[in-house]
Amino acid sequence: MRQVKYYLLLILVASSGCRHYAAADDRNTTYIYPPWKHTWGVVRATPFKLRLFVGGKTKFNDPQGIAVARLNAWEDTTRVGDDDEITAYGVNSGGNCIIYNRSMFSLGIYGLDPDHVKFNRPWGIAADSKGRVYVVDRGNSRVVRLYNPGKGLHFVAFLGGPGDEPGRFIDPRGVAIDSRGVIYVTDAALGRVTLFNDSGEVIDIWSGFDGPDGIAVVGPGERWSYRPGQTFAVVIDSLHQRVRKLSLDGEPLAETTADDWGGNEAFLAYVTLDYHNQLIITDKRNGCLHKLDADLNYLTRFGRPGNGDYEFDEPRGVSIYRRFGQLIVAERSGAQYLWVAVDVPRFEARVVTDSIWRDLNIDFELTEPAFCEMDVLDGLGRLTARLTTKRRFPTGRGHLAWNLRVPKGSPFSRANPSLPLDYKPGEPLPDGEYVIRGRFRATYSSREYFSRDVSTRFKLESKQSR
Repeated sequence: MRQVKYYLLLILVASSGCRHYAAADDRNTTYIYPPWKHTWGVVRATPFKLRLFVGGKTKFNDPQGIAVARLNAWEDTTRVGDDDEITAYGVNSGGNCIIYNRSMFSLGIYGLDPDHVKFNRPWGIAADSKGRVYVVDRGNSRVVRLYNPGKGLHFVAFLGGPGDEPGRFIDPRGVAIDSRGVIYVTDAALGRVTLFNDSGEVIDIWSGFDGPDGIAVVGPGERWSYRPGQTFAVVIDSLHQRVRKLSLDGEPLAETTADDWGGNEAFLAYVTLDYHNQLIITDKRNGCLHKLDADLNYLTRFGRPGNGDYEFDEPRGVSIYRRFGQLIVAERSGAQYLWVAVDVPRFEARVVTDSIWRDLNIDFELTEPAFCEMDVLDGLGRLTARLTTKRRFPTGRGHLAWNLRVPKGSPFSRANPSLPLDYKPGEPLPDGEYVIRGRFRATYSSREYFSRDVSTRFKLESKQSR
C-alpha cells in the first residue's frame, strides 16, 4: 500500500528516525507506526506544525471527534488504484472549526469564513465515501450536514435544534452513519439515540441510556467488513464507563464496563469499529486505547499517558479506514497516525504424552486476526519442520497440535541439507532441546512490513517416548 502524501498534512509533524518493523519483545504491537517511506516519518501532529501550515488561522484547542473516509469523488483527480488516499476530518472544538485535507497538498478549515456555518463547541463527526459529513454542533443543539465533492466542504442542512421533542436535542454528543446512509445521534441529556434517514426525517428513537456519548455502527452490506452480514451499533454511556452493543432495531445485545477489564477509573470517550468489527475505544483519563472484539470480550490495552512514541495525551476522537487499517487518534493538542498490526501476549508449548501418543500442544493469544508461519528449530538453530505457512488464526485464543513427527515432502522436511540423518521425514522427532518459533502478520497492509516474532523452548526426553 502506498500511503498518500497529502493525508500526512493532517498529521503534520516529522517523528524522529525510521520506523521499525521488527517489534521489541517488551512492547505491545497491536498498533504500529507506518514505515518511514510511507510517511517520511510523519506520524504525529503538534501545534507548532499546525501553525506552519495554516498560520494564525486556528490552533489546536480541545480537539474532539475525528472521521476518515475514502472519497469516491477523488477517483477523477487521483491516480487509478490509489484507494488508500483518504480524507480526514478533525473537530477542533475550542476553535469552532473542522480541519481537513482538502486537496493533495493543502489543508482546509471549515467554520471560520463568514459564509461558513458558525459552530458552538462542535463535538462528534462522521463521514462516508459519498462525501456526506455530519458534525454534532453541541452548543447549538443540532447536527450540521456538510458535503465534500472532493475539493472542499459545503453546507447542506441542519438536523434537530434545541428541545426534547423527537428529532431535537438538549446535549448531542456522538454521531455515526451506516452503509445505508442512516444517521445515529446520541444525546447525553435526553439519554437517547435518534436515527434519521438521509432526508433528515426521524425513523427511530432508542431510549434508556445513561448519558450516551460516543457511538459507532456497522450497517448491512458494509463494503469493508470481514463479516458483511454482521450488523450492530455500540454506544458509550454511564458516565463514560460502559459500552453497550445493540441491534439496528435498538435491541440490547451485550454490555460491558471498564471495571470488568480493570479500567481503573477510565474515561471512555470515542469508539470506532475496524474491518473485523472489533472495537477501538479511547480512554482520555488513562491515556490509552482499549480493544474489544465484536462480542465485547476484552482483548488488550494499548499505549500509556505521555507525549512519546506509543503514548497518548488525553486521547479523544478515533477513526479507522477499515480497508487498510489506517488508524487516526486525536489528542489534547494534536493527533497520531498508526497502522493495525498484531500482538501475541501469550505463546506457550508443552509436550503431552501418554502410553499411546505424544504431541506438542502450542497455545497462544492474538490481539488481531493474523497469518501465522510456525517453525521448529533444533538446538543449533536449524529448521527442522515447518508446521504452518500463512495459516489464518482469529483474534483471541489459538491452538495448534503437532504429532512430533518430521513432516514429509518438500520443501520443509529437509529444509537444511546439513541436518543429521536422525531427522527422517515421517519419523518421530529425536530427543533433544528445540525451539518453536511463530511469526504472525496482521491481515491488513501492515503484513508487508511488519511481523510479530515470538518463540519458546521445549524438550524431548526418552522417558516421554511412547
